[in-house]
Amino acid sequence: MPKGPLSLSLLRNDHSKLASNEWTLLSNCLHTFDERNAPIRIQYCINEFSSLPPKLRMKPSEVANLIRALYSGVGAMVEQSPDFYSLSGDTRQILTKHNLYISGVMNSFFLSRELNIFDNLSVLNVCNHMYGSEYVLKLRGNVARYDSNGSLIKILIFILTFSSNISIVQYDNEEHISIMSNSINLVRIQNIYVTMLWKYLVYLYGFNEAVLRFTSLVKNVLDLLSFLNSVPEDEARQRMMNKIVTETERTLVITD
Repeated sequence: MPKGPLSLSLLRNDHSKLASNEWTLLSNCLHTFDERNAPIRIQYCINEFSSLPPKLRMKPSEVANLIRALYSGVGAMVEQSPDFYSLSGDTRQILTKHNLYISGVMNSFFLSRELNIFDNLSVLNVCNHMYGSEYVLKLRGNVARYDSNGSLIKILIFILTFSSNISIVQYDNEEHISIMSNSINLVRIQNIYVTMLWKYLVYLYGFNEAVLRFTSLVKNVLDLLSFLNSVPEDEARQRMMNKIVTETERTLVITD
């Protein structure tokens, strides 16, 4: 039976294997996530959406406002990270093009779980209308399998953001190979975050349970990629998502 996590104290000598700079990184990650995904602000958007008459809830602009509230926090998180600005302009471009969408979707799904969004009938009905009830049921099942320790998902989102590439593979003959090769610059940052997560897991749960939970986190990402690849095609919905993603990308300073 899995052990419950030990209490986290960044001040006492806890004999964990994390170095002081790793504790600092961990604390900064969690603080930045919570600050940029303020539950009160998002809950306000949900309440505003739910208060609309049923016909207005179906308007693309209203649906977009709700999705934007859940998704856009990932851009603000990246924008606040010193690691982002340690990268060259080309590498920042790679990060936003290949990683921001998946990170933002996981951010949205995780917040949906934390705020019990799918228990809101107004939101659920709109989701069923847009995607189909079978697809939404599958989505809820995937999200329900996220680790019960939300801090691990928050750290995972940072790892995905600074991954060398987590996009669904699509051939792009306009992407220059020299730009693609710059993604190796992300590996250093990615390794720092992954190492910190692993040490934190061992600190909380011990080695054996850490292996199981780390494996589960990896599977969450693979399931997400598979899930997004099976989204029913809809041109209007895709335009809406593209607009939200582009808006989020524009909040970041890409060039040097």
